[in-house]
Amino acid sequence: SDAIGAYIQIPKTGNKTYVFIPKERQPASWSKFRKPVCRLLRNLYGDPDAGLNWEKFCRAGLLTCGIQPVVGWECLYKHPTKQLFCSVYVDDFKMAGVKENLDPMWKELGKYLKLEPSTPLEQNLYLGCAQDLLKEAPEKPLAGKRILFEKLFEKEALDRKKFESSQS
Repeated sequence: SDAIGAYIQIPKTGNKTYVFIPKERQPASWSKFRKPVCRLLRNLYGDPDAGLNWEKFCRAGLLTCGIQPVVGWECLYKHPTKQLFCSVYVDDFKMAGVKENLDPMWKELGKYLKLEPSTPLEQNLYLGCAQDLLKEAPEKPLAGKRILFEKLFEKEALDRKKFESSQS
């Protein structure tokens, strides 16, 4: 799932930033001003603080839902009791886990983050890792990620047969 208007979902924090308002976006009452500026109240792509603010906001939403960071995988999270993994890359969210837990978790996350509706991933993909990659092409660069993904399943004692993937 993609986050809708990711950075602008949250108030801007950090350095105060002022922006010029284009003439065509100014209310008529501003005609007396030569070059009006306004304080930026929401994060925008390109603002130096936007990425960090968004990351903190997402992390707080995930943690509130019981989704915890996976040590050593910067953008991967897990929900140990619901047996779910969630991958977050900027505004792109993917989730894999026990099928009956996917939709309820998307709904729960939706209370904290504005997300597009979730859709299934391709059949043999879990969080973007091809399940048959290692057997078919162990020499390809993604094979290493496939091995790490398998170890993650083993470490968390998860049954892969119960898993399904979706993205928002």
